[in-house]
Amino acid sequence: MSALRTPQYRSASRRVLGWCGWYTRDLVPEVAGERRDEIASDLHEHAVWADAEGIAPTRLRRDILLRAVRGIPHDLSWRSGQLRAGQGLDPVSLGTRRTGNVLTALVLTGGVMVAAAAVFLLVRVVRALWIGDVVEAPIGAIGVAFAALLAVVGLLLALRQRSRWLGSAVLAPAAALVGLLAGDILYRVSATGVLLISRMTSHSGGLEPWWVLSLSIGVGAALGFIGAAVWWWPGGRRVVGRDAGGSARMQGESA
Repeated sequence: MSALRTPQYRSASRRVLGWCGWYTRDLVPEVAGERRDEIASDLHEHAVWADAEGIAPTRLRRDILLRAVRGIPHDLSWRSGQLRAGQGLDPVSLGTRRTGNVLTALVLTGGVMVAAAAVFLLVRVVRALWIGDVVEAPIGAIGVAFAALLAVVGLLLALRQRSRWLGSAVLAPAAALVGLLAGDILYRVSATGVLLISRMTSHSGGLEPWWVLSLSIGVGAALGFIGAAVWWWPGGRRVVGRDAGGSARMQGESA
């Protein structure tokens, strides 16, 4: 089998090209693309040479990775030279990209937490029914099940860049529903929930701080998801970029 088709070569190439993508992340696309093509061509030639010399795939992978490690100082020096030559991304565009990356991580993490909370509540309802703690499911379980469905759909949409705004918008009502219903469901199906909520209520002069806290968390998360949806709204934001000649131009936000 050709070295180009071996899993050892492919895994080594992915790591080397991943490193290349990292140190060229804030250079203009043309320069970063040329560097990636150069590295990919070098990897291809190395594999062809290994085939001709009869070098084992394991040794080929080791040689590629060792070359990459030895070349790190040169890669960083090359990067510095490109930045000094003015080949870095516009600071506004770069800052927007980084903000988008952080926002993506927050939305995905928040979506997973909403989905996990909804599933946890449903599991507690099923358990309470199974052991006879309750004779019928709380009416709020229907809303939580709907919230779990919304959370899963929202997460799947948020994984894709083009539908990320829609995924964030779908996650907003899911978070609000979980926040609105969590306290009531736990009060009905969980002995620990009953104890905690009763103690909080007894010290609140008749108010229900557990409900206020739960709802506040849900609404706060929902507002965060809505804000992310507005940030990613198709065509809603535009940033200044640069074309190959260095002149200013307008481009759609693609974070």
